[in-house]
Amino acid sequence: MKRTSVSLFAAFLAIALLSGMSAARAQDYYMDLHIGYNMVDSGDLEYDTGSISTGYEQRAAFGGSFGYVDPGGFRIESEMTFRSNDINYIDTFNAKGQLTSFSAMINMFYELQIGSGSGYAYSLGSESPFRPYIGVGAGGVRYTLDAAVDLAAADIIDDTTYGLAYQGILGLGVEVTESTLVTLDFRYIVSENVKFRDVAGAKFKVDSNQATAMFGLRSTF
Repeated sequence: MKRTSVSLFAAFLAIALLSGMSAARAQDYYMDLHIGYNMVDSGDLEYDTGSISTGYEQRAAFGGSFGYVDPGGFRIESEMTFRSNDINYIDTFNAKGQLTSFSAMINMFYELQIGSGSGYAYSLGSESPFRPYIGVGAGGVRYTLDAAVDLAAADIIDDTTYGLAYQGILGLGVEVTESTLVTLDFRYIVSENVKFRDVAGAKFKVDSNQATAMFGLRSTF
């Protein structure tokens, strides 16, 4: 009987420990979906003979991420985001076209703890629902640029290329349930010397700097 009691106690203890570990793990990982408004801060066409000014309209961006957070508030995630901006002029000519980008980034964050208490989504020991955060990221971007000016019968640019990028992120998360946060952040992503060719074969470079305001929904599990 004593052996049976010990066995039952050990079994219950093991179940409790496994449940606790499972609950802890459930708060370690998260998924995020975000949508926002993107602005091309710079993107002039830089030929060997000179630079051609280019104007872009503000358009939508959307994407998602998967990440891990530790109890100290540090986060690491993989992020994929699609951005698209219409072109409205090239040099002195009205133009139609798009600059689109698909980025794959690795981001690192520090999420601040406010107050002291039980916490919610991350069990960070914070009684406040607010989670301000700051982060940096780096990765690769696939760019597609196509454009036609009013005087041309067809596209003068239609090319796809790849470039490296880095970004800075500043944002605020607000816990709405024990496992869900809504987020609002600002991202500034930079790609330098992205190489393209126009339809005539001439090479040019673009320093693509884009600013994005993002609204997101993050869920831990």
